Amino acid sequence: MTAYIERMQQASFDALARLHEGVDELILTDFPDYENIGDSLIALGQAEFWRRAGIRVAATYSWMTIDDRVHSSTIPVAIQGGGNFGGLYPQHSAHRYRLAEHLREDTLLIQEPQSVHFASADDHDQFRRRMATRTALRLAVRDRTSLATVAPSVPGAFLAPDSVHMLGALDAPAPVQDLLFVLRRDAESALVGRAGPGGVPHSDAAADSVDWPAMTLGDRARRRLTRIVREGALTRRMNRTTARWFADAETRLETGIALLSAGETIVTDRLHAMLLALQMGRRVIAIDNANGKLSSYVDTWMTDLDAPLQLVSDLSAAREAVH
Repeated sequence: MTAYIERMQQASFDALARLHEGVDELILTDFPDYENIGDSLIALGQAEFWRRAGIRVAATYSWMTIDDRVHSSTIPVAIQGGGNFGGLYPQHSAHRYRLAEHLREDTLLIQEPQSVHFASADDHDQFRRRMATRTALRLAVRDRTSLATVAPSVPGAFLAPDSVHMLGALDAPAPVQDLLFVLRRDAESALVGRAGPGGVPHSDAAADSVDWPAMTLGDRARRRLTRIVREGALTRRMNRTTARWFADAETRLETGIALLSAGETIVTDRLHAMLLALQMGRRVIAIDNANGKLSSYVDTWMTDLDAPLQLVSDLSAAREAVH
């Protein structure tokens, strides 16, 4: 298990070093100001690489707080990595294309490692027209399927593991139950609504499952009040310091570890629940999401590594694999 974690950490470092070659400071954009734990793990992994590589983060923005003055930056601008490339999350696509079109032509634009799944032909066409034509662009993708999708438009695109691997082995409390189901309840789920044994929908068959915790209206109100009182951020469009952004990400990492630590074996269709659990030393049984993100990642990076991971077709197969 230790060998797997160290090999993936080194592979991530090597790929990120290539992506950031010649860079000693940058501006980070599209920081994940939302409850998805996986995207915060990516941000923290990126930060760990920048720390080791001696790269200074001059400023950090979410898609909502970015200032148009960033377009005149003479230092490289990075776009947060993750799984939202291709139109599934329009606000992030709009931010990415706006940067590609308006950033100074001679300023390097870095797309941190991403999965790519274009939601429609129009989304793919927008990528080709609005981003792939940019000369000062470096693009890294997380799996071979994504690379095959973007390589015809961006010949210099290359493979890089998810940045969460930069976090290495993670301490976690001892498990308190044999099995924990962590299953998506969003548009990327391949399980919700599919019939399981006896015609029971998978979402019902896994009624004992959990997902990344969602913020309630009360949670959002408290967060807004906290930012107003502590930071003077009177509107959601007022930016924050890099330290404050990453403090939130650290809290989400702690939440993710606390959630997953309950189970000795984790059954999940979330890529980052899979990766985080492995870095916590847990056994993982993985099920693909709606766009094949998990299987593409496993096929690209993990087929020859000694990790306690099994990829199965559905929940029925997952339950059988436990025994």
